[in-house]
Amino acid sequence: AGRLAFRRQCSKHMSTINVTVKWGKKKFEAVELDKSAPVDLFKAQLFALTNVPVERQKIMGVKGGTVKDGADWEALGVKQGQVLMLMGSAEAVPEAPAEKTIFVEDMPAVDVAALTASKNPGGLTNLGNTCYLNSSLQVMIRIPEVSLALQKYAGTGGESEKALLFAMRELVGELERSNATQEVRPFKFVSVFRQNFPMFAQQAEGGRGFVQQDAQECWSTLVTNVLAQRLKLPDGGAPSDLDNASPPLLPHQQELRDNLGDALFGVEKVTRYACAEAGGEEPYEKREKDTVLKCHINEKTAHLYTAVEASLSESIEKHSAALGREALFDKTEQIARLPPYLAVNFVRFQYRKDTEKRAKILRPISFPDVLDVRNLCTKELQANIASHNNRLEEARDKAAADKAAADKAAADKAAAAAAPADTGEHTLAGAAALAAKPAEPTPMETEGAGSSGEADRSKAVEEIHAEAARIGPVHALECDNRTGQYELFGIITHQGRTAEGGHYVAWVKRDAKTWLVFDDETVAEVDAPRIKELYGGGDWHIAYMCLYRKMETLSLKEE
Repeated sequence: AGRLAFRRQCSKHMSTINVTVKWGKKKFEAVELDKSAPVDLFKAQLFALTNVPVERQKIMGVKGGTVKDGADWEALGVKQGQVLMLMGSAEAVPEAPAEKTIFVEDMPAVDVAALTASKNPGGLTNLGNTCYLNSSLQVMIRIPEVSLALQKYAGTGGESEKALLFAMRELVGELERSNATQEVRPFKFVSVFRQNFPMFAQQAEGGRGFVQQDAQECWSTLVTNVLAQRLKLPDGGAPSDLDNASPPLLPHQQELRDNLGDALFGVEKVTRYACAEAGGEEPYEKREKDTVLKCHINEKTAHLYTAVEASLSESIEKHSAALGREALFDKTEQIARLPPYLAVNFVRFQYRKDTEKRAKILRPISFPDVLDVRNLCTKELQANIASHNNRLEEARDKAAADKAAADKAAADKAAAAAAPADTGEHTLAGAAALAAKPAEPTPMETEGAGSSGEADRSKAVEEIHAEAARIGPVHALECDNRTGQYELFGIITHQGRTAEGGHYVAWVKRDAKTWLVFDDETVAEVDAPRIKELYGGGDWHIAYMCLYRKMETLSLKEE
């Protein structure tokens, strides 16, 4: 890593030269010019020296006459000591303000708070194609368990692991304290992240900055190689450090382990393999795990749910022990554990041999605000969810009945208090009204009206609870999703045509009506209906990952 950093530093020095700039009667010597940097950066330096606005600057003295925006310094042949000429008039020196300037340091704390307050959180500076990392982090820190685990990390593990987790904790803390008035610059975390994961430190040819990376790969790296390696779910006041690299399995699971990554995002599935060729082995089942559900896209794909459902059933080639060779198998999966958070990835990039790049599938795919995955689960998990949801329905119905009774009692009491004093005339009028009112059915007449349907429903509910009791516990943790329903709270979008380029942006739900858009250092608020524009179909932002969180109730209104 040290030699790599040294080579990069040497490369930077080789691309930096000193030039002389003439502007009117003034001459600026030994002005640094980075030939690998854009022209705008050099113009910004000249603005600092001369106060000539960038849009007014005309730089001359190179091949072709004038330096144009977007030009390549190497192609222009600029050399050490070359004389460049700057044309353009400087901005007028601003006059002193009519009112005396009051510095923040001299203001009362209340006024400072009012001045700097912003309802929008801070953004993250793009440090050279780091939008994939910025967008992943902006969604991940909205998960309270992640922030809490980082706060309680005591510092076990190797030096590189500790440096990464401490840098991540420091960055999350800055973001939580920030607002939109000033962006957060993640220099330390990005540097340590690239040192720990060199695949994200890949540079473009000629050392022209860092290349674009895949946001889903970044997200998976954060979950499986950061959260799952050294952290566990916070428990009271105890540290969140993992005691060893191979923690025990989660309760009732065969693949998921007791670490933060598996606890928050781990989906355990029962996978059935059936050989489709004659002479193959008998069908068998095994447990497998994922932290991201894949949403494969074809010409028929139109909705996230159906795409995920189709992805759980496919034909694959794998080794057959009975046939002693590769054979075709039918693979079907059912979900055996629903985590508190569900990450879904739209597989939008496919490799093209003609361009030797991963091209993007632009097909529009809709995704719901509430994702119901009950039908994708095993029968055991479905029975447990049904029992739990029936209890929620019973509690909801009882609460509604209690509220209706209380409202009626209050209304009756208010009506009695507002009634006029009793007179003979009123009594006669009341008696006449009572005589004109149709007779209400007697208890004997209503006794059997709905008793049959109610009895059938009660019997069905009892059977559901009995089946769940027979199966026994199936959930791994108390924080597991028990309703089978998820609420959409985060989206990572990609804008562009290839995986090697483009731009990633994070979208995070603020409330039922608004979402926050994190476009690197820029943070804005948009109306909730605009999220539908992310379905795809064009060159604008298209959903690449959807992040869902468990629902404790049966509808968003109750949440």
